[in-house]
Amino acid sequence: MPRLFTAALFVALALPAVAVAGTVEVRLTGAVPGGPVMVQLCSEAEGLMRCARTAQVNVSNGTAVARFENVPAGRWGVAAFQDVNADGRLGFGMMGRPNEPWGYSRNAPAVMGPPAFRDAAVNVPAAGGVIPVALGL
Repeated sequence: MPRLFTAALFVALALPAVAVAGTVEVRLTGAVPGGPVMVQLCSEAEGLMRCARTAQVNVSNGTAVARFENVPAGRWGVAAFQDVNADGRLGFGMMGRPNEPWGYSRNAPAVMGPPAFRDAAVNVPAAGGVIPVALGL
């Protein structure tokens, strides 16, 4: 019997740890009447441009909520914009500034392009959490 216990313990210690993943809720404020909000939840490796975790959510009373399931603990960033004219992309004005509401986690400033990931990064625990994003022009 002790050998069986020792063998089982050895096997358990040899198995890789199972990563715990939670739900991340992105709460967006500042939306205007119009189209949906496009949301990206980005890992540090992805940066803030093209991220695998995306959602399109509807606006109600100037707010929208996107939920992402099975998000492992780590540093994550959010990039979002409201597609007011429903053309599937962020619109820009004559001077190159977005003319639809947009925003990043931690209100990271975007000057001449998206902010650095470190400026938008949020530490998400294994249980998940809430990331607020304020949309603006």
